[in-house]
Amino acid sequence: MTGIKYHNKKFVPLNAPYRAARSFSSAKDITSLFLVIQFRPISLCTVLRINILTIMLFAHAGTALYAASDSPPPWSDIESTAAAATAPDALSFIEPVTTSSIQENDIGTSQMDSLLVQMPEADAALAALDELTTANPRARRFRVMQAVCTALENNQSLRIERLRPEISNTSIESARGAFDTYLDANIGMSRDESSRLGSLPEDRPTTYVRSSGKSVSKRRNGGVSLSGQLPTGTNWQIGFDASRNKTDTSESFWDTNLNLNITQNLLKGAGTDVNLVQVRTAQNNFVISLYQLQQVVINLVTDVLNAYWDLYLSTKTVEIRRKAYEVAKDQRIRTEELVRVGRATPLDILAAQGEESARVSDMINASADFKRRQIQFLRLINPNTQGLGWNTMPFPTETPKPPSETIRIEDHVRLARHYRPDLRQAEIDLANGDLEVVRTANGLLPALDFVTNMGLIGSGDNYNDAVNDIKEKNFPNWSVALQFSYPLQNRSARASYRRANFQILQAQESIRNFIQTIDYDVRLAIIEIDRTRQLLGSTKLTKQLRFEELRAEIEKYRVGRSTSLLVNQAQRDAISAALAEVSSQVDYIKSFILLYKVEGTTLQRYGIQPVMINAYSGVDN
Repeated sequence: MTGIKYHNKKFVPLNAPYRAARSFSSAKDITSLFLVIQFRPISLCTVLRINILTIMLFAHAGTALYAASDSPPPWSDIESTAAAATAPDALSFIEPVTTSSIQENDIGTSQMDSLLVQMPEADAALAALDELTTANPRARRFRVMQAVCTALENNQSLRIERLRPEISNTSIESARGAFDTYLDANIGMSRDESSRLGSLPEDRPTTYVRSSGKSVSKRRNGGVSLSGQLPTGTNWQIGFDASRNKTDTSESFWDTNLNLNITQNLLKGAGTDVNLVQVRTAQNNFVISLYQLQQVVINLVTDVLNAYWDLYLSTKTVEIRRKAYEVAKDQRIRTEELVRVGRATPLDILAAQGEESARVSDMINASADFKRRQIQFLRLINPNTQGLGWNTMPFPTETPKPPSETIRIEDHVRLARHYRPDLRQAEIDLANGDLEVVRTANGLLPALDFVTNMGLIGSGDNYNDAVNDIKEKNFPNWSVALQFSYPLQNRSARASYRRANFQILQAQESIRNFIQTIDYDVRLAIIEIDRTRQLLGSTKLTKQLRFEELRAEIEKYRVGRSTSLLVNQAQRDAISAALAEVSSQVDYIKSFILLYKVEGTTLQRYGIQPVMINAYSGVDN
């Protein structure tokens, strides 16, 4: 017994007789039989038997389908039988066959033309794909690092985020403003008039009237002083003032005064720890803004890399979809030839055209997806910086080349715990919490202040004489005092202190949660790397086998050993396998991109200087 051999598998013998083992009562049974028909080598007798059986099967199928309507079948010849075979609603969009005759071994040209469905969308889809090439004058090629650098320089969202640290940095200067030195100066003049009564003599008569008069005094004064607060909790003020006085009963004279006032906090508000809390908190917040910027940069670089490889995948998808259309088109042409010589049924033409139309839809979707990916890529690199703006057509020039490195979970977890910006932010938040505890604990203390006042005064007929008294320290004066105050309940300070301690506990738990999240993210990313690595070989082999299967089904269809349904299914499987292979390559390199993001080393791995904490921030490295 002889037969066709393929990949060491023997198919149905060529000299096996045709047989139908059982009777059929439904269209489903007839279809099942039609799919398992076995053929002898082509001969006139065999062709006649096959075509006659086919007509009988279609007639039986039409009868079974039409029986549901309780009406007699309207057909009585071969033409109505062929029309009934195309009656299901799923094919209602296809124009019905109107040919008047179908020969057993040949179909007329007019009938063949009536079976063909015009697809103008195919030409439009092909024209759209022709524009999506590097030959287009609007095309611009990008390498990976070129795309990354362009985005870092021009991305509009990043430009906004770059201003955030500058805004935060102003808070440091604001906090330091509490220790600024203030200069006060004044100058003025005054004139006072008052009534003055004369003296009463002891031997005055009862009718004596006391004389009255007017007293006038004039004053001109000026002064200057400096004051401020030290981080140690010291308030100080030093000032000098002078005045010129004159009355109607005396000559003009000068008064001068030099003062130094110092108030030192001994309990509440004493020391640099509490007085520099605002400055150190502002410094920490500035570093947090830098790490937030670093996270934005990491996200941007990651998005650019993913968009680059998504664009690469779209270009490959367009190529695969176009090749798939060419295969479907060739299959349709091949089916037409087989129908003309009677080796295929008219339904095969409809199936081939349906498959070709599906491939046209795939090309339309692939073209739209490619344009969408281009827009997303342009958004990241800022289209306004490109010569043609949104009309620029970016194309990737590199192919996926994932790093070949040994993946050890412990190493990547350790890197993530050191470089993750969000973990570093949480640590700085904890440091801010410690500062808040210091500030609120100080509020529990009573206010005990040491107050001292020292000065020199002088007077004279002129300004120089008054100043000389100060220089010679002729009239010194001083005073010292202790001032104490304390709210007996002090409930507000106690509540603030408790709140600060609870926030410390919350920050500590937040850090533990971040560490656990980091371990979780890294492990998931490594699992994804392992999965995509294994898929590389699997999808490559699947693609090879699916294309071999497609070639085999096409060859079998040519000799009448397969059906259009099997060929179409093989085409879909081959297309899916080709897309899966390219997708696995892109997914593999994107899995490394994800790993670098979750461990926070994206910038270091691509040669971009990250933000690092220094001693100036008030937080240890």
